[in-house]
Amino acid sequence: MGHRYATLVRTGRRVESLGDELAALYARARSLYPEGFPAEETVTLEKLYAHASYAFVAALRAAIAAELAIPPAWMPLDLFQAYGCGPIALHDDRFRFPGVYFVIVVAHSGRLGVVDRTSRAARHAPGEILLLDPYRKHALVPEGRTASEHPYERTHGLVTDPEDQFVFLDFDVRRPLLRSRFQFPQEGP
Repeated sequence: MGHRYATLVRTGRRVESLGDELAALYARARSLYPEGFPAEETVTLEKLYAHASYAFVAALRAAIAAELAIPPAWMPLDLFQAYGCGPIALHDDRFRFPGVYFVIVVAHSGRLGVVDRTSRAARHAPGEILLLDPYRKHALVPEGRTASEHPYERTHGLVTDPEDQFVFLDFDVRRPLLRSRFQFPQEGP
């Protein structure tokens, strides 16, 4: 019997109105972190917050809410985060992020795609909105690969090639509010 809930929901929705700002934010992240982003680890881009204005974060939240047809209040502005990383093998974030789902907006994906245990990676468009369950196993791997085809990078080396960098913006949303978005349709009797 399969799971009743998905790990990853590719919503098919995008924050298109902020495309230029997302590209500028990724360029700024590269300039602030010239050493790159680590493989096998997601880091908070603390230096980037000074360049993400309150107006931008509020506009991002409003755009996500409109695209997903959810109340903006589900995404408190103080739970906004910006992250960077390179490819990451299969893992979960259950203990680091209890009680929430992630609402992600991709700023830059290079050739990387978020996958669950069985899916094959596809690039994400800038502005793409993803829903991710941090309790379940997921990975970030080069397009065309599954999580099991991606070798773990033991050194956690820094990744400087834009094709292997992933920068995303996130709001943590309490699990009960988004649970129905992760539920698979029930099959007939």
